[in-house]
Amino acid sequence: MTRAGAPVLRGLDLTLNAASRLAVVGENGRGKTTLLHLLAGDLEPDAGTLRRAGTLALSRQALPAGEATVGDLVGEAAGPARAALAEFDAAAQALAEPLASPVPSGPSAEDRYERALARATALEAWDAERRVDLALEALGACVDRGRVLSTLSVGQRYRVRLACLLHGGADLLLLDEPTNHLDAAGLAYLTTRLRDYPGGVAVVTHDRALVRDVAHEVLDLDPSADGRPRLHPGGYEGWREGRRRERERWVREHEAQLAEHARLRGAVEAARDRLDTGGARPRDGQACAPIAPPASCGASAGGRRSSRRIGSPSPSRRCGSAGRGSRPVRARRCCARRGLASPGASGTRSTSGSRAAGGCC
Repeated sequence: MTRAGAPVLRGLDLTLNAASRLAVVGENGRGKTTLLHLLAGDLEPDAGTLRRAGTLALSRQALPAGEATVGDLVGEAAGPARAALAEFDAAAQALAEPLASPVPSGPSAEDRYERALARATALEAWDAERRVDLALEALGACVDRGRVLSTLSVGQRYRVRLACLLHGGADLLLLDEPTNHLDAAGLAYLTTRLRDYPGGVAVVTHDRALVRDVAHEVLDLDPSADGRPRLHPGGYEGWREGRRRERERWVREHEAQLAEHARLRGAVEAARDRLDTGGARPRDGQACAPIAPPASCGASAGGRRSSRRIGSPSPSRRCGSAGRGSRPVRARRCCARRGLASPGASGTRSTSGSRAAGGCC
């Protein structure tokens, strides 16, 4: 499902029935209200399937006032109960007539009576309007049936609508933030009614007390690793335990990612060092071999320094340059390291394995 260009409710798999007590939680903008409107049929999903059965009632956060009265909402809420009573009266009259005969290929009078009685009993139809009046009082709503809704505050209109929905007899009750505009007494009545409601209930709420007292399952729409909603059984405690496990898993994955990042960074640094030095990098704890300083350009045979000052070498004796009639200093150092004979200071060759005169230091 996409709303305002942003994807919401991706990969949702949910089933609600007459025994459901579902709490939908999550930060704002995660699609909680959108889910209720999808279930109610106000919206259709972009992909997937959605099947509905029975009657549904949705409490919207915005309630148009118009010229309707409190009595109009009460009558709308008691409509199913009135219809059930009318059907029951008709079935009872048909059963009482001695010449009554069943409609061809239809149910008998006895079957019609049993079904009508079961329906009226399930809706508690005989005192439906009285129970709505009791709900209005318990929620602190207006009980004057002639009062026009537009003359009431937003909170009063919402409480009137909530009282009617709680006793409207829908098979599935969808409530969006029902604790708004309620005081402590109203919250207590709402909690008790939702526990005892004869149908299924799905409620969007930020009230953890309501989740703890009512919910059997919690649908968490907060961000997850795979972007899909999480359905936690076990009510409030099951939801908390599921979130704890999810967080621990995220922490483990994050630590593993940090360790892998450090390993890759070390490998990159080692490769860079090998490219800079042209060789293998020393292992941890292994000291680097000392680098010998360059030989003095004026070194003489036998390791004695020449009387020439170090700061002003002869152009013909500079390091790495070839003097007249002699090899470069760098060449003599290489010969000495390899154990080869190199020219001495007096022009004779030194023996193999000895340090060359005027050579490496």
